[in-house]
Amino acid sequence: MIYLFLLIIPLLISLLLGNPLIQLLKSLNARQTIREDGPKEHIKKKSQIPTIGGLIFLIPAFLSILVLFLAKKELQTTDLLVVLGSTYVLALLGFIDDYLKVIKKHNKGISAWFKLFIQFVVSFVIYYKYNSGIGLIYLIWAFFIIAGASNSYNLTDGLDGLLGGISFISLLGFSFLFHKLGQIELLYFSIALLGSLAGFLYFNKHPAKIFMGDTGSLALGGAIGSMAMVTHNELYLICFATIPILEALSVILQVLSCKLSKKFLGIDKRIFKMAPLHHHFELVGWSETKIVSRFFLFQLAFTIIGMILISVFSLS
Repeated sequence: MIYLFLLIIPLLISLLLGNPLIQLLKSLNARQTIREDGPKEHIKKKSQIPTIGGLIFLIPAFLSILVLFLAKKELQTTDLLVVLGSTYVLALLGFIDDYLKVIKKHNKGISAWFKLFIQFVVSFVIYYKYNSGIGLIYLIWAFFIIAGASNSYNLTDGLDGLLGGISFISLLGFSFLFHKLGQIELLYFSIALLGSLAGFLYFNKHPAKIFMGDTGSLALGGAIGSMAMVTHNELYLICFATIPILEALSVILQVLSCKLSKKFLGIDKRIFKMAPLHHHFELVGWSETKIVSRFFLFQLAFTIIGMILISVFSLS
């Protein structure tokens, strides 16, 4: 019954919240600012769509957990508090970033260094609570996971429904993991996010009426990364966050290929037509819906593999 409540109530709240928030953001002229060097068709289609839509799923998920806590007085584990803190601190960071972009009418908000600093603070909290005696190595590992997850999910947010759908699949995998581990409080939050994300996808599916912005993407990455950290199951990110990892790797490889080719060959030689990876496929000629559907299937396949591994190891 609780699981159904945590799935349906956030879904309904997000559906009710969607249209009023979209109209409010439009009236405030909170339009999405698109990369100027992006695909021309992409810029043309996306530039008038409002951003900061992550509030559509972040508010219902939080309210549902709050109501459950007030009703049952059971949600007091440190694991849940750390995950909630990581999620909503990074949501606030993303909201400020989105706000600055809207005010400046430019795609540069908060500096990358400040984002990394806040991600380091979140990582330090996890290190302080969960350090198992390996000292600074664990702090570096925590920062790698939290910064890597939040930034890779942020990079994945570029096409209608892409990150929302990928995150939905990621959370399915983690929900299965929490069920197997008996991590009921984390299971509650992941189910609440699943319900609210389903509502958000109604407005974000192609053609999108709203984008989640950094408000949503940084928060989702923070949620996924911290869920992995507090349960010491970081390696399952390979299965449950495959697409975001590949998106981040495409950016890293693109930068390296550009710098190394200029240094050693004297020419600008790039591996991809554009990074992150979804933009490469856009420039190759794939339609937006084709890219999103193929990425969904790829992520789903790896998530199922992860679930199978969890089942196998839980039996051994």
